[in-house]
Amino acid sequence: MAEEVELNSNLFQKQLNGKHMFDDKLMLNMLVDTPPVSHNRLLANIIKVYDSPIVRAYVKVRFTIIDTNILNILALCLRGKRKILDVGCGFGLFGCYLAALYPEVSYFGCDLDPGRIDLANEAARRLNLNNASFHCKDAGQLSLNDRFDGIIMIDLLHHLNDDTKASLLATCAKLLSDNGRLIIKDVTMRPFLKLAFTWLLDVLVTRGLDMWYWDEKRFHKALAKHFMEVHSFPITHWLPYPHITYLCETPHSLADK
Repeated sequence: MAEEVELNSNLFQKQLNGKHMFDDKLMLNMLVDTPPVSHNRLLANIIKVYDSPIVRAYVKVRFTIIDTNILNILALCLRGKRKILDVGCGFGLFGCYLAALYPEVSYFGCDLDPGRIDLANEAARRLNLNNASFHCKDAGQLSLNDRFDGIIMIDLLHHLNDDTKASLLATCAKLLSDNGRLIIKDVTMRPFLKLAFTWLLDVLVTRGLDMWYWDEKRFHKALAKHFMEVHSFPITHWLPYPHITYLCETPHSLADK
């Protein structure tokens, strides 16, 4: 089932409630009910724990691109999930944000860059986050005994070639527990001018020209191989950046049980 709607976090809340996709007993509060200043203060605290001016500048840019509206949407997707895996967690800024907001959550981040993992764990330590840990490993190295209620990937997949991307999606489906949910925040390929802007930013950050962007149709086709339900939500943003979120539920492997 594919659904597309241009939205902000308030509209997203209504969309999810309209689908009755969540149980009545929810662990997480609606983020849209939280005063924006508290989010801004939390973001500022996270930025300050990184010593390197370059890393701090990068974190500020990431929190500008993935702003509180998008963070609200991602958190709503993870609502009610207690054990979360962040694939490609990088410096751990989003993991620290969610773990700080919700101490009930156990947040597990993985990335292939040991330097970034060291900084992520140091950031969690300075923020006194006992519920967040970051590890230098590939998601494919995780044991199938390590099941997660929620798996999140933020702006990762368009940096992976098609074969690696397909393999990672299959791995994520296997790592989800009953009622688990995969959340993908990535970019779409329309409109072209927004995609061109995104490509230029990716080139500047990665210092490489190779990107593997997928449009909604290709994402849905790939995700439908592993999930019974796939929903896509393009997100409005003041920057010319074609944000999109995919919400995937009911892995085929669990539905067949």
